[in-house]
Amino acid sequence: MLTQEENELLTRTGPGTPMGEFFRRFWTPVMLSEEIPEPDCTPARVRVLNEDLIGFRDTDGNVGLIDAYCAHRFSPLFFGMNEESGLRCLYHGWKYDYTGQCVDIPFIPEGESFKSKVKLKSYPALDKGGFIWAYMGPPELQPPFPDFDFAAIPESHRENWKIVCECNWMQSMEGQNDPSHLYFTHGFRDITDGGPGVQMGLNSGSALSRVRLPSAVVDTEFGISFATVWNNEEEEQRVSIDHFIIPNFDPSPSYNNLGGGKFPLGYQRMRVPIDDLNCMVLRVRWNPYEPLLEEFREAHNAWLVPEKLPGTYKPVANKSNDYLVDREMQRGYNYSGINNFPLQDICQIEDQGGPIMDRTRERLTSQDTLNIHIRHQLIKAARDLQEGQEPAAPHRPELFKVRRSTVQAAKGTPAMQVLQEALKELVPAE
Repeated sequence: MLTQEENELLTRTGPGTPMGEFFRRFWTPVMLSEEIPEPDCTPARVRVLNEDLIGFRDTDGNVGLIDAYCAHRFSPLFFGMNEESGLRCLYHGWKYDYTGQCVDIPFIPEGESFKSKVKLKSYPALDKGGFIWAYMGPPELQPPFPDFDFAAIPESHRENWKIVCECNWMQSMEGQNDPSHLYFTHGFRDITDGGPGVQMGLNSGSALSRVRLPSAVVDTEFGISFATVWNNEEEEQRVSIDHFIIPNFDPSPSYNNLGGGKFPLGYQRMRVPIDDLNCMVLRVRWNPYEPLLEEFREAHNAWLVPEKLPGTYKPVANKSNDYLVDREMQRGYNYSGINNFPLQDICQIEDQGGPIMDRTRERLTSQDTLNIHIRHQLIKAARDLQEGQEPAAPHRPELFKVRRSTVQAAKGTPAMQVLQEALKELVPAE
């Protein structure tokens, strides 16, 4: 359970807030590349970390991420004309380049001399790995771009998607780092065994033998790492080594642990604050070696990509229509009555007493260990920044290459020992 002050610190991300300033020390994905697909294309609205911006590509392909409103009379630049290396306001024709600099003020005699004095707020922006990324912190502290594997592969090798959730980013992120919710939220009923019972996902077997809580958790320079022990009948035990990279990155599994050799996949999930009451969930899946197979894309889209309302990134099944829950499906097929993996989570996180959960009232147990550690890490990092201690992780791009993995260890080996040994191999030395 947190205090009200701690809950406020975690959930508020506007300019000047402790967590907002911490987020602004990192490169942050703010939209999909497909939202501004080509030079001189239609501009796109971007709201991130409680700021209203406009994204566009100029004639030369440069990505601009600037204030959403013209400096003259605060007219919305979304309706402007993106042409000839700049975005021109529809109201009075003031034109801005991708850095936010005003380059033309028509009709007035002082326009040619006055334009140099007008510059909109703007942020450095990069197109990497299917996302547009922004650095929104102090210019003198801008870090190098993280060494994400997916950022350096061809478009044909990856698949990106985005959905908008009507809740604070922390609720979405904590749902991601909750291993015990898999049993019911994503569980399938098993009526072949005298049921109803539950299966995990699409797999057979007892869910009770498949859900495991972390046996060891350690703080690291990039966030947290944790070990989960999976006992078997052999002389060795299988131990999963997982990580969370602050402020909001969920590292990919190692390629040799996925796909059974058929689909050597990596994936990355990121929960990004839009404002204090809404967030976006961004995901990328990729094959590091070759283009994604069409059979994988079809299977992935059917199960993991919810249908969206036309022209938006909001799911068709949403809070306003109870996520189209099917009670007959719930009685005879799965425990949620919702046949889409992300929506099964979203129906739980969007209304935990409201869009900002009151964490002063919760009753935590050992199943919440990961989120307790993550909260403490984030609170400490934000408070350290308030006291003038800058985070080191953004300036070590190699840390963002850390991957989930599985190791074998002799039966009885303490999980903490296994975790610490694994980290020596997985985490690059400074």
